[in-house]
Amino acid sequence: MSAQAPTSIDLSRLPAPAAIEPLDFEQLFAAFMDRFQAAWGEARALDPSLPAYDVGTLETDPIVILGQADAYLRLLDRQRVNDAIKAVLAPLARGADLDNVVARQGIARLAVVPASEGQPAIMETDAALLRRYLLSFDRPAAGSAGRYLYEAWTAAPALADVRVNGRAVHGRIGDTDVVIAGTGGADATPEQIAGVEAAVLHENVKPEAVGVAVIPATRTESRVEQTIVVPAGPDAELVRAEAEARVRAVAASRMLIGAAVPRALVAGAAFGPSVLDVIHVAPATDIAAQPYAIPVATEFVIGVEVAP
Repeated sequence: MSAQAPTSIDLSRLPAPAAIEPLDFEQLFAAFMDRFQAAWGEARALDPSLPAYDVGTLETDPIVILGQADAYLRLLDRQRVNDAIKAVLAPLARGADLDNVVARQGIARLAVVPASEGQPAIMETDAALLRRYLLSFDRPAAGSAGRYLYEAWTAAPALADVRVNGRAVHGRIGDTDVVIAGTGGADATPEQIAGVEAAVLHENVKPEAVGVAVIPATRTESRVEQTIVVPAGPDAELVRAEAEARVRAVAASRMLIGAAVPRALVAGAAFGPSVLDVIHVAPATDIAAQPYAIPVATEFVIGVEVAP
């Protein structure tokens, strides 16, 4: 079995389908005015006593006001059609629309944190639900990486990441390791491990002659320390906070089992508007990819200096 999870495309980069129409108020208004003037010209040809229409440039002209109202309503109609198209496309559907799309695969949104007294349940995000929906197409393939991933995410939706390692990684014939990382990159809890084990060891999921083990990912912890240099003028603390947000986002994007974290990636993430330079201290070297480990940045120390 391959060491890698099933290849998936970045759905956020898919172009909008041609059926979704770009919305342009000015274009709709201009079309109304063109059609009105053509219709008025036809009416004058039949009745020459009608006056020429030459006040179309006046914003107070009733026809202009009527055209603006018409263009606005037509814009709303087109937006409604666009929304209806998005509602039936898995990459674009959101909320209840996505719930209905995934239902065709027999999937329902899961509670990540059950409801408690006075607190509503925290439900699975759209992104997590869409991921399970795409993985669900591998359910007929017992023993496939996609099937194990689907079962793991379904049994423990709060997991930070799941990876399937087979012979290509560990060299053992007939063995599969399902590696899991707990919420936020923490160690998987006993409940999460037990839930995933029950799911992936089910007789309809695991082939008879295959050994499957659920293994908690080890944490490769790191500390991020940087100092950004900003020019005099902009609010230094605001620039620093924006830089820290970018660095945290990059660190979070690499918090995946088997991911590498290049030093240059973390250092470069701090650059942005009003950042002249970045003095990067830690991590001092690249964090290498390890198929049973998840890189977790545990501390962010971002300082700021104002250039003289």
